[in-house]
Amino acid sequence: MPEVLSFINLKGGVAKTTTAVQLADTRAFMKQKRVLVIDLDPQTNATLALIGEERWERADEAGQTLAHLFLDQVNGTHEFDVTRAIVKGASNLNRVPEDVIDQLPEDSRYGRVDVLPSSIRLIDVQDRMQDIAARSFYAVNPMEVVRRFIAPSFGAYDYVLLDCPPNLGFITQNGLEVSDHYVIPTIPDRLSTYGIPQIAGRIASIRAARDLKIRCLGVVITKYQSSSAQHRQGLERLSQDLDTAFAGTGEPTPPILRTILPQTNASAEAMSFDRRTSTYRDKYGSGQVGGQAAYKYGLDLADELDDRLAAVP
Repeated sequence: MPEVLSFINLKGGVAKTTTAVQLADTRAFMKQKRVLVIDLDPQTNATLALIGEERWERADEAGQTLAHLFLDQVNGTHEFDVTRAIVKGASNLNRVPEDVIDQLPEDSRYGRVDVLPSSIRLIDVQDRMQDIAARSFYAVNPMEVVRRFIAPSFGAYDYVLLDCPPNLGFITQNGLEVSDHYVIPTIPDRLSTYGIPQIAGRIASIRAARDLKIRCLGVVITKYQSSSAQHRQGLERLSQDLDTAFAGTGEPTPPILRTILPQTNASAEAMSFDRRTSTYRDKYGSGQVGGQAAYKYGLDLADELDDRLAAVP
């Protein structure tokens, strides 16, 4: 079975999606792994970064986004089909034409990013999630939709990465329900780290109530500016803040990962699917940042997360 990781922060703009997408590209195209990205965020940023607007519109019009899966449960319809909804060969680094991918044998071991698209329609769905249990005569729990309808497809992948919305509602809880671990990307400032105690406490409560195994794998520092006194001071303070946030949660304080992702123009530009790029290095930047080429930070993060996954029980 794959490693299943959720990416979550209660504040937007902290490079949560950017980190998840770069990690997907790194796993697929630098390490030859199969990666599924599940976009649970109504903003659809991961979806647009990985398949572009035209391909997303086709999926949305065909009723094949995660919003349609949840709408099926709310409305009692049967529009969504996971085998059609998963878009194979995502990312502008993909070298295999769209019409060829489905013809390749499932056991061919080339690196690939697939994505289960999101939709802005999820905004409306969130307010109706509590209706799912009654509609299904309590056969479907609103927190178990992804587990029931999507998780059976996980076996085809080495990694499943879930980009969660910036809240702890039913949609996010669906992601946590199927995850082995979660990662908190954050800028090292007060506004970005303010919600970490709420994340830690709420997930601990969900874990206990639902008998889940999910634990925090680590905190990833993003958009770091070494010239910023606020960032340096925030980084120094964060370790103690994490001790406080995770006290009483039933799990050890997660580490601040050694790989610190700097603020770069390349990482922001990499989220544009329409940007022409030929290689991973070109996409994520070859310019020097903090003593090494920008693209190497993604490789370092992937390696460090692998070490963490190997070390945890």
